[in-house]
Amino acid sequence: MDELLRLAPPIRRTRGNRLYAADGRRFLDLWMDGCRGILGEAERPARGYAANAVDKGLVHPYPGLYDARLVKALLRAWPRFGAVRLYADEAGALAAASRILGEPAARPIDPVGRAAVSEGPGAGDRGAFMLARPFAEPQAYEACALALVRFPLAAALAPAALLAADEAAFGPELGDIVPGLRCYAAARALDSLARSAERGYGEAHWRLFDRRMDRYFERRGPYLLARCDEGAYRRFFEAALAGGALVAPRRAEPGAVPADFDDGELKRLALALAEAGFGA
Repeated sequence: MDELLRLAPPIRRTRGNRLYAADGRRFLDLWMDGCRGILGEAERPARGYAANAVDKGLVHPYPGLYDARLVKALLRAWPRFGAVRLYADEAGALAAASRILGEPAARPIDPVGRAAVSEGPGAGDRGAFMLARPFAEPQAYEACALALVRFPLAAALAPAALLAADEAAFGPELGDIVPGLRCYAAARALDSLARSAERGYGEAHWRLFDRRMDRYFERRGPYLLARCDEGAYRRFFEAALAGGALVAPRRAEPGAVPADFDDGELKRLALALAEAGFGA
């Protein structure tokens, strides 16, 4: 992943789904750090909650009020599941998943990743361990024993969480005591996610993206996969940069439709991809 990301210029600041480079260029962010930034500017309240938590000193792993609030928010967001374990980060959650499943180096199946899209909507049903993504089809989790949550929040602020059907599935696994800052911010991000349809982030908005980009991206809900083969993906990534957009640094990994974009940005991107030979 780092190899392609290093092709992008240094970023001096971000705002919503736009990246501002040190050389003055602006990029539309279609990758969003593994779609953690899918809320765009609607993530701002969660960052404000994090700042408030710092002021309250909730930066250390002490038991608190906010972990229970986060558990409730997670179960509302993914009602297929009935039990949660929280972890300080995804590495800790993945290690716990390996212990629970009895599989070394367990990795979740992405319900909107390349394999799931190419094999059809039921591809994820065969996996015991999956990635719980916002907006993924609920039926993807019907046979899922364990799921790793991808929070709609910057990784620097987010905890990690595992979901299971019930408490018995976790066995002796208790999870981590997570600093209140991360629980507080993550619960607020999930609240913003629940209100995303009210802000217009839904199928009608995603179809506006299709009008110019359907030739270049395969879309599943808001999630995007490049319409090119593995050997051409570096060239696709470079063409997207030339067209003012950052796409996922791995072909198998999805990006997403931004919460905010304009037709001029998409027109420029489409022109750059077409000039590079894509979308024919």
